[in-house]
Amino acid sequence: MKLLYFPFPVRAEAIRLALKAGGVTFEDARFDPSEWPAIKPTTPRGQVPTLTLDDGSVVTESVALLRLAGALGTPRLYPADAVAAARVDEAVDILRGAVEALVATHAPGLSVAEQARLGAAALSPGAPVAAVLAWADAAVEGNPAGPYVVGSGLSIADCLLKVIADWVTGPELAAAAFKGALDAYPRVRGAVAATSAVPAIAAYEAALKQ
Repeated sequence: MKLLYFPFPVRAEAIRLALKAGGVTFEDARFDPSEWPAIKPTTPRGQVPTLTLDDGSVVTESVALLRLAGALGTPRLYPADAVAAARVDEAVDILRGAVEALVATHAPGLSVAEQARLGAAALSPGAPVAAVLAWADAAVEGNPAGPYVVGSGLSIADCLLKVIADWVTGPELAAAAFKGALDAYPRVRGAVAATSAVPAIAAYEAALKQ
């Protein structure tokens, strides 16, 4: 299989993490943004990420790919049980609100200063990203099988939460680290640490730093 996306996290990283955690073999095909005009017409709907399956067919839409990634691996990160899957879907849908809000901080044409201002605003109390992080913190706290967002083990929701947490504490918000962004959400930090400690994910991230 081949996962096609830009060389940054945003909409593909949770898929990458889920595939890695599930032990799924795939080609992590990353292309420079300058190549997008040539690549775009070759995609089914002019969008990425895409996942080309072993039979040559292509699946699109990041959330659909995340669910598929979670279902393909061992262990499964997307439950086979319908109700358990709905709980994971619910969490993913909530977490996506933070992803969309963070994407908005990088709208084309924004200056670095404006990106930083929008990033800080999204993290202010009651703002979209802060609201999602507060929900996730409460979800982890209320999960007796924690430190997971939902369920008794690592799920695709935890992969997505890690992407959000890494985004808000790393350099993506206008090249300025918001290192204290998770101070108010200790359970989120614990959940992200647990996800980061998964051997396959830890090895993947170590390789990226080389």
